[in-house]
Amino acid sequence: MIKMIKKIVFSARQDHIVVKNLINKLKRIKQFDLILHDPTKDFFCLSDMPESFINADLIIVKVRNECSIDLLHFARLYNIPTLHNVDTVLMCKDKIALDYTLRKAINNHKKDLEKFLIPNSWNHSLSNLEKFKKWAIPKLPIVIKSHYQHDKYNRFNFLVQDIEDVDKFCERYKEFLYYDVYIQEFIECDGIERKVYVIGDKVFGIKRENPIYIYLRDKPENIDVDLIEREEFEITEDIIRLSRILSKELNLKIFGFDLVRPVDSERFYLIDLNDFPSFKGIPDVELELKNFIENYVLNL
Repeated sequence: MIKMIKKIVFSARQDHIVVKNLINKLKRIKQFDLILHDPTKDFFCLSDMPESFINADLIIVKVRNECSIDLLHFARLYNIPTLHNVDTVLMCKDKIALDYTLRKAINNHKKDLEKFLIPNSWNHSLSNLEKFKKWAIPKLPIVIKSHYQHDKYNRFNFLVQDIEDVDKFCERYKEFLYYDVYIQEFIECDGIERKVYVIGDKVFGIKRENPIYIYLRDKPENIDVDLIEREEFEITEDIIRLSRILSKELNLKIFGFDLVRPVDSERFYLIDLNDFPSFKGIPDVELELKNFIENYVLNL
């Protein structure tokens, strides 16, 4: 029996270490014709899109910029299968839309997810600074986050403990003062950020010190989160249940989300989610991703 070759387009920044190692493994799958696209370097003639893209059996996108989103729009128009569709990715990109969706998912499954909460949150503009300060004072401390999360050059998490911190934010991020920002209440927690990674039906747990608590303790100018030490933590049945529900409700096959545990509590706050995270710290993660993609493609 002749095995059909599957054309797979993988669009991602290829100097990302996990992506680079994953590509090397995907290249070894004999049934795959792997077409690589780097959204930071490879661009299109819109009237003459590559034939290999039009005839792809699957497009996998790790979103880097608007070029990544454009490719997903193209795939939807021409009914090309994608690992995550454009609606799902746009929802994950937009912190406000993601917040709405996560709240709805938690609310729809209150009984099963009673151990999980979502922080109070708001969208707001800082264009009228005095109005913003007046609004913010009774809510402090808060964390100001960028509205959109896929562009690392325009992404920030800024802790506001005292109202004077708003002036520091405005100085550092002055180009964002006329855009809405996403704001979360600051959850006083045990200082640990638990990162949960989902690859198909497998769930992995990695914990690291919360960057905000590093800032509160050491006051560094910058924090390179990639350098924070990580270690595995045991995944509970409650977290597995949450993972399954989020996968179904958000239409996600691989993703990651962050949990923090408040002081003196056994409950967790769900503070973030990413549709294609770094997966940093998972042993043999490239093999896990390769096995998932291989099985997924061959069963299309």
